[in-house]
Amino acid sequence: MNDEGDNVLSRIIDRLFGLSKYHIYLISIFILAFILRFIAAINLGVAADDMHFVTHAINFFFSGRLITYDQSSGLWFAFTSLMYKLFGMTQLSSRIAALVFGSFSIIVIYLLAREFFNEKTAIIASFMLAISPFHIWNTVAEMDVMAMFFALLGMYLFIMAMKTRKMANFAMAGITLGLSIYTKVYPLLFIPSLLLYFSYDSKKNKKKVFSSQNIKLISIFLLTVFIFTIPALTHNYLLYKDKGFLDLQFTRTLGLGKNISEQYYG
Repeated sequence: MNDEGDNVLSRIIDRLFGLSKYHIYLISIFILAFILRFIAAINLGVAADDMHFVTHAINFFFSGRLITYDQSSGLWFAFTSLMYKLFGMTQLSSRIAALVFGSFSIIVIYLLAREFFNEKTAIIASFMLAISPFHIWNTVAEMDVMAMFFALLGMYLFIMAMKTRKMANFAMAGITLGLSIYTKVYPLLFIPSLLLYFSYDSKKNKKKVFSSQNIKLISIFLLTVFIFTIPALTHNYLLYKDKGFLDLQFTRTLGLGKNISEQYYG
């Protein structure tokens, strides 16, 4: 047992001393980002949306609901509901999603920038996001920071999947982007840009855009993304069938049952 413990400790020490200067910079930037967002989470005042969403998250995870009527999404509410259960119903608990996912966005930005540019540019990009006043100010009880974390991670995994051309990697990219959509609806708008980039990369590497392999890879990506839209689609189908109108976001987009829902959404 002692020998095993010594071996584990030795490996940890070797890894620590084997870190490159860029990794040390990234760890330092991450710690700085977390501290700044923690200070913001404790001290920032509340806004109308802030107060609105915190109440919708109460007991959401245990209620059996799929989405909230005004957001067509549920992941942030489920996560925040669990934070309430673990740490109590406080202002900090309502902002843990923005605190955690906002801090880890620094690492994702680093990975994305390194992929397209180099280590130095990636470190600069991560530092700029770490101290961004707008990003820090968004350490509140809203979905956007969490949604953008999963969107950025989904983009990075999609680019990695394009390199390997493996179906499992495209599925992972789809799952991550799907989590983003289940956090807030607008990341759906990133899908066309990813498909365009996929087409551009195929042409650049002198491959057929609509080859059977490409169609399979994109199909598995889109299918896994679609899975995470099922809660919102199911909710709206049942709501329309029962009441004759849709939730707020679907009503604004499609206009179905608008006259009936006016008394609720007007």
